[in-house]
Amino acid sequence: MATLVGQENFSETINKGQVYLATHDGVGNRLPYMSRSFISFTFGGKAIEDFNLIATIDDKMENSLYAPFSDITSTYDIIDGQLYWGTRLEANQINFTLSTDGITENQLEEFKYWFSPGVERELVLTEHPNRYIFARVSEKPIFSCLPFEEKKEVKIGGRFYNTSTTLYKGSINLNFVMDEPYWHAKINYMPTYINKITLETLSNNDTNINKVETIKDKDMIKIMLEDGIPHQSILDQNIFLGGNILVTSEAKINIAKIGKTNLGIQTSFSSGLTLDSETSQKLFYSGTAKSLPIIKFSMILKFDQNTGYIIAPKNKIFEENLTEYSYIAINGEKFNFTTSSILTGYNQAIKIFSENTNFNKVDLLQKIRDTINEYYVRAWAIYCINQSTTMISAKNLMKNFFKDDYKVTFIINSKTGESIGIFNIKVKGDNGVEEKTVEQNIGDMIRSNYLVIEGRDYLNENGRIEKCHQISTNEELTDMLIFYENMYL
Repeated sequence: MATLVGQENFSETINKGQVYLATHDGVGNRLPYMSRSFISFTFGGKAIEDFNLIATIDDKMENSLYAPFSDITSTYDIIDGQLYWGTRLEANQINFTLSTDGITENQLEEFKYWFSPGVERELVLTEHPNRYIFARVSEKPIFSCLPFEEKKEVKIGGRFYNTSTTLYKGSINLNFVMDEPYWHAKINYMPTYINKITLETLSNNDTNINKVETIKDKDMIKIMLEDGIPHQSILDQNIFLGGNILVTSEAKINIAKIGKTNLGIQTSFSSGLTLDSETSQKLFYSGTAKSLPIIKFSMILKFDQNTGYIIAPKNKIFEENLTEYSYIAINGEKFNFTTSSILTGYNQAIKIFSENTNFNKVDLLQKIRDTINEYYVRAWAIYCINQSTTMISAKNLMKNFFKDDYKVTFIINSKTGESIGIFNIKVKGDNGVEEKTVEQNIGDMIRSNYLVIEGRDYLNENGRIEKCHQISTNEELTDMLIFYENMYL
């Protein structure tokens, strides 16, 4: 082992070597993001310079612009060429060469622990501090170094003792794999005040030491420039911004606080926007990759006055030759839906009561059991038959199945496919007729691909929102909320 020649410090002050000086100013504060671009990153919230390491480049940067991809194709003996079906992105990867002018044995042990295999953490590159991706170490780090002796003074029980430890100078090759290939935005708009370390929104009166006024901070302006997100001061219309942010017409930013359902989908009964066939709503999307949203909306069931069938959502029981389902569209790309099992079951019961003029309880009960699969509708239809003496009275009682406001709520997760409906119905309980809120899987109502947000929206030359994604429908929807993330390649 070689002996490190030079001044030996026995104090507990920070070792201000080249790594420290490259990432901190003269008084010990971290340099701005733009001054640490391409040499620093955080993994699980810890900056790489805290291990006395920085990323270095031997000659020039060489990284993939986005994750590897594979085309899905088919070939046939009787067809020239091949048929193309689509493209999928594979796992993303990124590699670093980390250099140090002196990493201690303790720092190296901490590095090995923090970058151990099988642990997924949030990776943020300093050149893009508003974007994160979940990464894990993909292969063992390779350490190439020269060991030196460093003399140390250790305090034990209030007394100092002299010893030596190892100080390594060299480099580490570190490789990451990202199972999901896209980068996520941390913030979707730039607030007036922010914690520039965590990118958390702060108030005007907040005394956080990391608080900055974003319009005066070059790092925050760089984020707005490169990530294409708007500043809070220009938000003056009804618009979704991503995450759980909704700007109302009063230019107020509403945070849609959401809870968990028993299916694990986030939902809320907080108010959203109203959408119908005569109006549209907007969302601003600044990402460069596709985003798969969660949509939540409510609607008031509509019934045909003559037959009693549910006619909204649109369905084939009422309209046998249906040409267009109910839909929600983003920039014209439609998500089609129809009645879910509980609504379809209701229409099936109304159809049985309408098509059978002879009130024969035995026959009617058999048809209900053979036709209707949904539990609550079947139980209520049986109750209606047993409580009635005529077909008309049974049908009229069947119409009381839903609570008087006829409101239903749907939540659809485009990424996972999980979909639930929330219905307020009536059931026969031990103490007579009771009202009950039922939460069900509604996957059977979906009649198209899920919604996808694609295509980037830009601010105009004056830095204002001008053109957005348009949200439209052929129904009357209330409490519309769209939860999505700005995603980047």
